[in-house]
Amino acid sequence: MAMVLVIWVVFGRIAVDALGSLVWVYAFALGLPLMVLHTVAAVLFGRDAKLYPSASVSLRASLTVIGSWIVTALFGFFLPDSTPDGTASVFTALTGPDMMGISYGFANTLGVMSVAMAVALVLLALTDLRNTRRALRGEPLSEDEILDRMEAQRAHGEPRHGEPRRGSGAAASSESRRP
Repeated sequence: MAMVLVIWVVFGRIAVDALGSLVWVYAFALGLPLMVLHTVAAVLFGRDAKLYPSASVSLRASLTVIGSWIVTALFGFFLPDSTPDGTASVFTALTGPDMMGISYGFANTLGVMSVAMAVALVLLALTDLRNTRRALRGEPLSEDEILDRMEAQRAHGEPRHGEPRRGSGAAASSESRRP
């Protein structure tokens, strides 16, 4: 899907004969970073799925992936290019050249959002992978789980982290020597 999105962003205006001189700028400045970010996220999600297939991708990551695809597709729809006939985008080819200001505005906003969401995908994939590894080792995943474990330890008389065990240490050994 990453490749399809990048092709759409870089070359999508060819569908309305509005491919212009900025194609190669878009290919390297927009397409390459978006492709790298989406590919890295996909590889990380795939690695997570191999480690723990039953719960490989969180709901928030799945929704972010879908949202990122939608935002990036819309970005390609509004992204203008400089053609011999003037500036044009898929949007302006469908609505008319007087809508170029709207096309620029949406392209700027959606461009920033598409890169931000692609970065968020990588971060969510890393978080999911870390959580999977922690779950497989039996470590707590959240602060709530850590607090629940601490309460359970206190209830069973186990010391808190950094506290000496009852009946251990110098005081306990000197008391045990008394007659």
